[in-house]
Amino acid sequence: MEAIKGKLKEYLSMDHELDFSEFNEYYQSIIVKLNEHYQEFTENDLLEMRYILNTVAVNAQMWGSRKDKNSKKYKKIQEKAKFWSDAATYKLKKEFGYDDEKIDAADEKIDGEMKPKEA
Repeated sequence: MEAIKGKLKEYLSMDHELDFSEFNEYYQSIIVKLNEHYQEFTENDLLEMRYILNTVAVNAQMWGSRKDKNSKKYKKIQEKAKFWSDAATYKLKKEFGYDDEKIDAADEKIDGEMKPKEA
C-alpha cells in the first residue's frame, strides 16, 4: 500500500501529465492489490485506497473526455476506479461505522499528507 500511495504522491507533485502507459501501469498495480488483498484491508487501508481510487477516477475522467486513441480506455479506468471506491465507502460505512462527514474528514487529512511540501 505504501508503494502505491508513494507513487501517487510523486505523481501529484509532477508538473506534466502522465502518458497513458504509465497511468495504466499504475492503475493495474492498484487493481492487483485490490484483487489480492481487499478482504484483508484495515480501516486505514480502505481510507487510503479510497482516496487513491478517487484521484485516479478524476484524472481518468478528465483525460477520457478528450477525443483521442485512449479516451475509451480512460473511461473504463474511471468506471472501475469509481466501482472500487464505492465498494470501499460501503465497507467503511458497514464495518467501521463511518458516515459521509467522517469519510470527508479522512479524505481531507490524507489530502494534506499527499500535497507536496513547500520548499
